[in-house]
Amino acid sequence: MAKFSVVVVFLLLSCCYFQTDCLRFLVVGGTGRVGGSAGAYLCKLSKAEGYDPSDVTLILAGRSSSSYEASKARISSKLIELGLGVPSIEFLKVDLDTPIEPLKATIESCSPTILIHTAGPFQQRTDPNLLKSAIALKIPYVDVCDEPSLCSKSKALSSTVPAIVGAGIWPGTSAIMATEAVHHLRKFENSGDISFPCDDETIDLSFYTAGTGNAGATIVSATFLLLCQKALTFSNGKKAEIEPWIGSRSVDFGGDVQTKTVRLLDNPDVFTLQSSLSSPNISSRFATSPELWNLLFGAMKTSIPKFILEDKNLMQGLAVFSLPVIRFVDSFVGATNAMRVDVSSKSGNSVTFRVIHDDLEECVGLATASFAYEVLKGMDAGIYYPSDLGEEERKGILERVKKEAVLWDFETSYDK
Repeated sequence: MAKFSVVVVFLLLSCCYFQTDCLRFLVVGGTGRVGGSAGAYLCKLSKAEGYDPSDVTLILAGRSSSSYEASKARISSKLIELGLGVPSIEFLKVDLDTPIEPLKATIESCSPTILIHTAGPFQQRTDPNLLKSAIALKIPYVDVCDEPSLCSKSKALSSTVPAIVGAGIWPGTSAIMATEAVHHLRKFENSGDISFPCDDETIDLSFYTAGTGNAGATIVSATFLLLCQKALTFSNGKKAEIEPWIGSRSVDFGGDVQTKTVRLLDNPDVFTLQSSLSSPNISSRFATSPELWNLLFGAMKTSIPKFILEDKNLMQGLAVFSLPVIRFVDSFVGATNAMRVDVSSKSGNSVTFRVIHDDLEECVGLATASFAYEVLKGMDAGIYYPSDLGEEERKGILERVKKEAVLWDFETSYDK
């Protein structure tokens, strides 16, 4: 009888561990556009990942219950439109400026399986308290941090659970695209050895988003903040911080996007790729549409004093104030997101990887959820940049993100 009881208890514990009723997604920033999109895709992908969607619990964390209700309605509507069931959706009040001990207590109170941090803007944040809380509570973690210094501080921590920083579409998936392209070129030039760079190896990252990509005010304010932040680049292995929104280039993104003029803008992919791959030359550029917005960014950078541009609250207020006009323009230009990675060497050999999605808000949610599910598959403990991930993890993320791409083009140009 005692043996039978032990078996029953073991089976019940196994059921709790393996079944989806224990799968609780905590999305900090889930009351916003990016976090809400990630939440929707965490639910949408659940069946393909081997979970019962009806047993998934989605916890949307933020400061405002009214924003929660709006996000919950958007997620529910999207899932119903796709013919999917709506999971249990809960609200958790979280303020990231809370001291770490109360923050840990708040997170622990909802018993999450994994914590996904989408609450930007990350610019000017100096302490990864949410990651520290997750590590202390032994909760796996993913964030979409786009601030290089904060990514660096996060990576310096030690962790007994898996955590990925700088995930999402870009940064994030873009870094994986670059890693795949770099490895492909190195295998060709270095007789299969990917451990060291090709001669004068260069990574050029280029991004385009039509309007705001259907994202919210936070992404608009983050762009404003980047205009006063020097763009990190690497040249001949040396770090160079360059004034943003200069160094224009014409880049063909392919598809309906075609050729756009991109300009230097800070991107943590530059830092994380150099850390992981030691490529000597790396830079990142961006463009939006209509062209008026590009000209406006340039005018803001040159005419508005830096102390105003770097005022986080002021830029958030300006973004919110401007949103009705921005949304009106978005209705004409669409929400397309395009990424292009070019890797080349002194020999003239090159690899180009181009990806386009119809909607930035959608694809950043898809990408963020893809990273989260890869963590849940059983990654080793540690803190990773996307470019640190192993081949199987990178492949899994790219396969998910590819499913909704309207262009997925990987080209090589090698001298025989």
